[in-house]
Amino acid sequence: MKDLVTEKQQNVYAKQERRKKYADLAIQGTNNSSIASKRSVELLYLPKLSSANNFQMNKNKELLEYFKFFVPKRIKRSPCINRGYWLRLFAIRSRLNSIIEQTPQDKKIIVVNLGCGYDPLPFQLLDTNNIQSQQYHDRVSFIDIDYSDLLKIKIELIKMIPELSKIIGLVEDDDYVDTSNSDVLTTPNYRVRPCNLNDSIMFRELLSECQLNDPNVVKVFIAEVSLAYMKPERSDSIIEACSQMENSHVIILEQLIPKGPFEPFSKRMLAHFKRNDSPLQSVMRYNTIDSQIKRFNELRFPHINVGDMFQLWESADEITKEELLNVEPFDELEEFHLFCHHYLLCHATNNTEFPFTKQFIFDRPTPEIELAVDGNYQLQEYECAINRKFGDAVVCGNNVFYMGGSNPCRVNEILELSISHDKMDIQSIELGNGELPIARMCHTLTSLHEKDQLLLIGGRKAPHQGLSDNWIFDIKEKKWTMIQDLSHTRFRHATCNLSDGNVLIFGGVTEGPVMLLYNTTKKTFQDITPNNESFRKTLVSAGLAFDSISNQGVILGGGFKDQTSVSDKAIVFKYNPENVIEPITVVKEIRHPLFERYGSQIEYLSPGKLLIVGGTSPSRLFDQTNSTISLDLQKETLASIPIPKHIWENHSLMLAGFKLISTADGTVYIIGGGATCYGFGSVTNVGLKLIANAE
Repeated sequence: MKDLVTEKQQNVYAKQERRKKYADLAIQGTNNSSIASKRSVELLYLPKLSSANNFQMNKNKELLEYFKFFVPKRIKRSPCINRGYWLRLFAIRSRLNSIIEQTPQDKKIIVVNLGCGYDPLPFQLLDTNNIQSQQYHDRVSFIDIDYSDLLKIKIELIKMIPELSKIIGLVEDDDYVDTSNSDVLTTPNYRVRPCNLNDSIMFRELLSECQLNDPNVVKVFIAEVSLAYMKPERSDSIIEACSQMENSHVIILEQLIPKGPFEPFSKRMLAHFKRNDSPLQSVMRYNTIDSQIKRFNELRFPHINVGDMFQLWESADEITKEELLNVEPFDELEEFHLFCHHYLLCHATNNTEFPFTKQFIFDRPTPEIELAVDGNYQLQEYECAINRKFGDAVVCGNNVFYMGGSNPCRVNEILELSISHDKMDIQSIELGNGELPIARMCHTLTSLHEKDQLLLIGGRKAPHQGLSDNWIFDIKEKKWTMIQDLSHTRFRHATCNLSDGNVLIFGGVTEGPVMLLYNTTKKTFQDITPNNESFRKTLVSAGLAFDSISNQGVILGGGFKDQTSVSDKAIVFKYNPENVIEPITVVKEIRHPLFERYGSQIEYLSPGKLLIVGGTSPSRLFDQTNSTISLDLQKETLASIPIPKHIWENHSLMLAGFKLISTADGTVYIIGGGATCYGFGSVTNVGLKLIANAE
């Protein structure tokens, strides 16, 4: 019986060891995706950047490639992933530059890469051919730390590739090669050491072995999304061990869930890593910037500069950002906002005299804004599995029509949606003979009153292929007819019906006028941009609504051409069709931090009250209480229309790329919408509606 128990215990132990080994391999697997994405940046971004922004260039201004040694394939990622990974490279490099610039010349610096994977950072910075890293030569040495299995492969690659061996001074018959340990490598400026970071005792012994106790040596510990997979007690133990080394810095880049685990991007991100058997663990405890500050203070790092990745984007100089905008066509700003607000960059040091570089000092997090609840309305779920984003929808008669968008490919289909109880039935319209608009997204669809016709304006194919064609859809004949083209391409604009039946067209990505009027009788477009400071520059993806009773409209939020700044204004305007010269005049402007939205939708609930839904912001992540709000236009007060708990936690929700429509009974429907959450998968809206509460 005793032997049987022992055998059973052995089986349990063996199973636990297999499970532990599998978990370690899953974490190592995250390195492969990361390094491939950085290879995509190396191929696409770096050749197109000036020497000031290119991390790897020789004296002949030729690109030096380092990631290719570990990812030989030519990888191409999506624009948002490319920009995100360039920002990750910039994050680490900018902090290292800051440290070396602020450290006296006579002090040596050791960079310890925790969970280094196949990152070629040491080779980038030690390569004497790389003029972009001259300040590192002869001053910096590196220690790469990771799992033994991974390091064996990395060392073997270094030995096999002459270019890498040469950079670190490694030759075949060199005494630096430890033939007894295939996971260890030692040269004067580069060391490789195996360590399971979950074992803090092993890590502390390694620090002692590497003689990092010397206070005259500056230690820089880099943890780029490597501690995030560990239990917080274990990752804290690693950070605390680093703090016990005098004159130490920690640069940590890892995920945030600042609005909790049910915020749509956070939910998708957490599910992705869990599905890949490498769940994020530290982020559940240290989910906000404030909690990370408290964490590092308690772990004896009193001097901290921390912010999210959009704050890092904002800190880049204007030349850098302009160059990046020109690298590849980019029209995923909502997705970029979401990604950036879910990643933190922290530079902490126990040297309280260290001066953080002024350019890269982050502002403190945006303060929370408490709102009273608007008890007159409530959000409810309904079924509308349209699974499309950046199309447009409009009410005409008793039905709703939705045209175009992507799912994920662009389409030119027009759908008829019928409202039935808590569901919208979806039917594709079979079209009559004739020419059709090409597939598109980011266009507008507007009803022409009393004509059973829909007006389609602009849109785009790819982000650099805007459209200028315009069409009329006859609902009865089920037929498209092309009308006069715009003078310039236009997409991500907004339209609304005016009181006289004409259509107002505002903003968008265009070189054309900021504001146009489409005359439905003459079928012509007229520039009616007001002579007002607010309309000197066009706004992209602004909200637009008009109330024919008061003859007033509102333009809210919208982004500028630099893809960094977003307006925080609600511009109230008056429409006077009798004034031929300037029919649009500004009544007033209301500013509020919660108006700083890109891609929001707005709708009048009554002549004096406005509904504001969704969008993204450079300064904050919207949550359960402020994704949907109401604005009293006279009192200039805001109120929350909270998303109910069961919808927030269980419903498929993503308030980007959607459309608001209001039906005759006063119900407002959110139709379509969704976003790709970086490399973690997509989230789409299933359906959400706003109803007025009974008195």
